[in-house]
Amino acid sequence: MRWLVVLILFCFAGCQDGPKREKVGEVPLGYRGKARLNPYLAAERYLEKKGWSAKSSRTWSNYREETSIIFMPGSYLQTKGMAMRALDWVSDGGTLVLTVQGGEPERNDFTDDWSGSVPEEGEYSGLDELFETLEIGRETRLEIDTSGEMEEDGYLARGWELSRTDDSYGGHALEFEGNVALTASNGWDWIPKVQGASRMVGTSFGFGEVIVLAHARPFRNPYLARADHADFLEALAETYGGGDIVFLYGSSTSFFGLLWKEGWMVVIGGLVVLACWLWMRIPRFGPVMRDLEVKRKPYGDALTTSARYLWRMGQLESLLRPLRDRLESEGGESADGYYERLAGESGMKSEEVKEALMAPPPKEPGQILKITQKLQTLFKR
Repeated sequence: MRWLVVLILFCFAGCQDGPKREKVGEVPLGYRGKARLNPYLAAERYLEKKGWSAKSSRTWSNYREETSIIFMPGSYLQTKGMAMRALDWVSDGGTLVLTVQGGEPERNDFTDDWSGSVPEEGEYSGLDELFETLEIGRETRLEIDTSGEMEEDGYLARGWELSRTDDSYGGHALEFEGNVALTASNGWDWIPKVQGASRMVGTSFGFGEVIVLAHARPFRNPYLARADHADFLEALAETYGGGDIVFLYGSSTSFFGLLWKEGWMVVIGGLVVLACWLWMRIPRFGPVMRDLEVKRKPYGDALTTSARYLWRMGQLESLLRPLRDRLESEGGESADGYYERLAGESGMKSEEVKEALMAPPPKEPGQILKITQKLQTLFKR
């Protein structure tokens, strides 16, 4: 009864009003699933709905003539080898659409209030190699007036600029972020220049073409339905399509390169710990000293170990042969006469003497013990 009263008191104590919570707003976390990993999933699905063959990939494959357009963030070209592979593909007739900022898959358009890092010269050797080969320049001197131009949805509030392509390229209205300025010495400007630079340039290379955008905003999931982004994407497919359209959203860095880039402090700490552990465990270098300690073991232990080894290996003949050879070496007469003489001297039967000297090695421990006892009797005759 006492415990029942205590339980009732606990129940009433848990029913009291807790602190009231007040809803102050919502913080969107962004997309989930494939859309969170692939920032170009909406563009891919849109082109598929329009009848184009579109797909996405995290790694570069050996793309050939079956692929007509590749969308790639500038951060993908981290090595010169990657840039050479991309340019070789373009020279065969492909179209490369490269975005300088905002093309990275790890960016969350709903929570990250940034336009994407601006690749500086020397940061990505592959991107520098491509720009140098195509004579494309990039600067961060463009001043954009974004006062009052904010997203209608509050959680996408971020400075952006509305630009329009030249009428010869369809006159599409595109939204850009950041302040990257592009110039093409041997190319053309898709968007009229502002302050001597453009937000999108293009140039030919071999039988193909390279189009460089200052920002990847027109192709990312939340913004594809804004302005003329979807129409512009479809216009690119109609102009340069004809084969597969690929969106690369991964990274060309190897696993160890990514590990060093993102967690170099942990890697260095692990290497230091490993070096200390090896220094403690590995014997010191120097001359090998002779071991003067004499270790004695009972003689019977060695015999027991040898016998067990021979037993496991099925070499029981090695246990009986020395005894039989010693007895057979004493005989001078015929075998039958020798066996009769041994039987008379030891008090054993002639059949038992023949079994002790001629029987094959048995497989049972009891039988080998009996044969050994008979051989010992013959020695003691």
